[in-house]
Amino acid sequence: MSTLAITGRRRRGSVTTCLLLFVALVLAACGGSASSGGSDRADQRLRFGLSAEPVALKTGVWQGSATNFLMTLVHRGLMIPTVDGIQPALAESVDTPDPTTYVFTLREGLTFHDGSPLTAENVKSSLEYYAKPDTGANIVAGLKDIASIEVQDERTVTITLAQPNAAFLEYLAVPTAAIVPDSSLNADTANQVGAGPFAWGELTQGVGLTLEPFAGYYEADKVALDGIDVAFYPDGDARANALLSGDVDMIDYVTWENFSRIEDADNLTLSAEPGPFQYVQFNVNDGPFADPLVRQAVAYAINRDNALQAAFQSNGKILNGVVMPQDTPFEDLGQDLWEHDPERAKELLAEAGYPDGFSATMLATSQYTFLQDTALSVQQDLKEIGIDVTLDAPDWSGRLEKGAAGDYDIAVSGEVGMISDPSYLLAFVQPPNNFNRSFDYDNQEIVAALVESLRATDEAQRVAAVEKALEIFGQDVPFASINVRDQAWAFTSDLKGFENLSGFKTFWSSYSLATASFEG
Repeated sequence: MSTLAITGRRRRGSVTTCLLLFVALVLAACGGSASSGGSDRADQRLRFGLSAEPVALKTGVWQGSATNFLMTLVHRGLMIPTVDGIQPALAESVDTPDPTTYVFTLREGLTFHDGSPLTAENVKSSLEYYAKPDTGANIVAGLKDIASIEVQDERTVTITLAQPNAAFLEYLAVPTAAIVPDSSLNADTANQVGAGPFAWGELTQGVGLTLEPFAGYYEADKVALDGIDVAFYPDGDARANALLSGDVDMIDYVTWENFSRIEDADNLTLSAEPGPFQYVQFNVNDGPFADPLVRQAVAYAINRDNALQAAFQSNGKILNGVVMPQDTPFEDLGQDLWEHDPERAKELLAEAGYPDGFSATMLATSQYTFLQDTALSVQQDLKEIGIDVTLDAPDWSGRLEKGAAGDYDIAVSGEVGMISDPSYLLAFVQPPNNFNRSFDYDNQEIVAALVESLRATDEAQRVAAVEKALEIFGQDVPFASINVRDQAWAFTSDLKGFENLSGFKTFWSSYSLATASFEG
């Protein structure tokens, strides 16, 4: 049997000749028959159209949404994000006798896919590895408060923090916080052995891979899918066509121009949630944008409705401030820091000493249409207040290089927070520089207020500290927000149990495939 065991229906579309030939051979071997919509399926194998071919998995390293998709299925950490908030995963329970002590009790009989036991020692080894800055682990900032990790017995581990950290458990629910065998704790071993509901199967480069149910998973009795056959569809239209034609049962990253096509199909479901946000970043090293008045002018100049329509066909919402976690006391904070007010923008430019405007270069990219369209919309807005912008649109690798080096005056970017706690903003207001934060921006007043909120154990104190940070944020403008885009998954309507997580966690929604199934 070949890599992708696609059964029950003949594929009627293809992305490449290689994929078409591959699927034809699979169907010949399996005796597939033509149908659509999933109503006559003979098994519970999910055929998934993934938006990119994942790179080799590296332990602890953030490698994009396609890799995170696999991490949510192959791996598990102590905690997991759900629609009801952060919940225990490998941990059966977590006890917090005081604000700096976390006692995790693991579930009984945990094992990795290779059959080796998963114990408290593995928890200690994995978290100590992720806490080392030189490993490239993306949750290192969330673990820096760890003072000690003590193994009490095979199932019990106590983590003591040097100071309170309100976001600590949320960091442990990030897909890259998975507990892995000690043999995977290096940069060279492919991070494919986990303790999640599905084990790594076969990979065919450029085509797809299989994931098979893991009988040793701690909730194996709740896993209904017989496996997941992943096919790589990097082209957005081809990915949508594969779903519409019945070639796959589910896809990620539905491009916005395909929303209505899928919504209009009787047998398909589109599940969209606001997730990543778009914004203008600045080089504040020198020049006009080193002046916060000029950055304020940009924030007031942006016509966010136009940008949302141009880039996302209005599938999202305008953002006049910063993203805050939903269903929390912070939800309504920082939502109206700026508004579209070109006259106010002109006044600010004049106050900064630029009554006649100036010229600038805006970094964008030629590779992603939504960023191109956003840049064009912002370019027009700035022209109206006297800032003559020339676009610099290299490919994505060039965009990353120039962004990291500060080779721009302003730039259009998009990002998603690793966690939803307001402290995610720390990455935007202090060093080190990276490609998607304002170059050389550093505001220790905002940092201090956000850290104050992170350390506070009283809810009112946390809210007050965030309010203080956002008041400074509105005046100093570390970035000028534009909008929040809808991020969508789509699937055949007989697939039940999938839940699109809200906000930044939408990319991790595939965690819920562990309990999804086909019905009807």
